[in-house]
Amino acid sequence: MSSMRWSQNSDREKHDGHDRPSEGRGSRNGRSPFGLSSFAFSLSREGFTLIEMVAVIIILSIISAITIYFLVNSAKQYAVMMNQRVLFEEAQLAMERMCREIRDAKAILSPSGGVSASSIVFTRTHSTACDSANETITFRLTGTTLEKVKTSPSAVSPLAERVSTFSVTRGATEDEIKIVLGLSLVTGENMTLQTKVYPKNLPKSTTHKHFFENWAEEIST
Repeated sequence: MSSMRWSQNSDREKHDGHDRPSEGRGSRNGRSPFGLSSFAFSLSREGFTLIEMVAVIIILSIISAITIYFLVNSAKQYAVMMNQRVLFEEAQLAMERMCREIRDAKAILSPSGGVSASSIVFTRTHSTACDSANETITFRLTGTTLEKVKTSPSAVSPLAERVSTFSVTRGATEDEIKIVLGLSLVTGENMTLQTKVYPKNLPKSTTHKHFFENWAEEIST
């Protein structure tokens, strides 16, 4: 009886040793009890297909093209705005200088009433740091340059470059001077300003207030 009981226990231990998996180790063939290692391994082996890679490349290309288009368009719009600003500032400065000098005129020599021309000739009343009293001043367009011509002393100075339009129209029955000044660039940007100015030192005027050559502009310091 004792020997038989020992034999059965021994067989049971052998049987248990062969069938029971050891603790701390995975299952057969390197697999975990839940099969996670094999699942992750199979995913890492699959990767991307050729169609998926081509689709990603196409999508990225479309996004890049749209982004580049907007960047280029924004840069062009910025350049146009800057060019327009440069033209406006140059035209505004030239227009302001002409108006301030024409207001001091005591005689308009050219153009005559009701006539338009590409120049204006007048006699100023008072002297300035650059001009003399009773001096004849001419604003004229030469090529694409707006010029100021002095007679005492004789000198020619540019007021604006890239001028495409300059016209001076004198009213038929009024002492009114209408000036149109346009500037343009070869890139297509353009700017046109126009204004009306009334000489204040004419000997007489039937439609506007005159000062009998006593009007003078005061420059504040």
